[in-house]
Amino acid sequence: MSFQLSFTRRETYSSLASGISLETTLRFGELFINCDAKVDTGAEVCLFQRAIGEALEIPIEKGVNKRLETLTGVLTAYGHEVILEILGLQLQTVVYFAESYEVKRNLLGRQGWLQLIRLGIVDYDSELYLSMYDE
Repeated sequence: MSFQLSFTRRETYSSLASGISLETTLRFGELFINCDAKVDTGAEVCLFQRAIGEALEIPIEKGVNKRLETLTGVLTAYGHEVILEILGLQLQTVVYFAESYEVKRNLLGRQGWLQLIRLGIVDYDSELYLSMYDE
């Protein structure tokens, strides 16, 4: 049995870096911010640093409260609807912002990103392929 998927975007990444990072833009109203976010297929949600939400003037604690279990413990985050742009693809979706300033990494997880796109990774060649799920 074989199948074929088509992808509209291709990106290379450094095999020497820790994880796979993608340039990401978050938009909220008229404001936007660019940052790097790690692809994390095991993360339940997309999680971003609190400072990013504040730079977008998002009232962090007024979002949907979520308790997240991590390798190092438990953290609280708040979900907000934003426009998430990665490799030219735009998604209107919910991402979470950490309650604590101690979270220093941004993650692209299953809910809010991975469930909305098609993702292919050929790690041997350090290549990532991406398209909208319905393309």
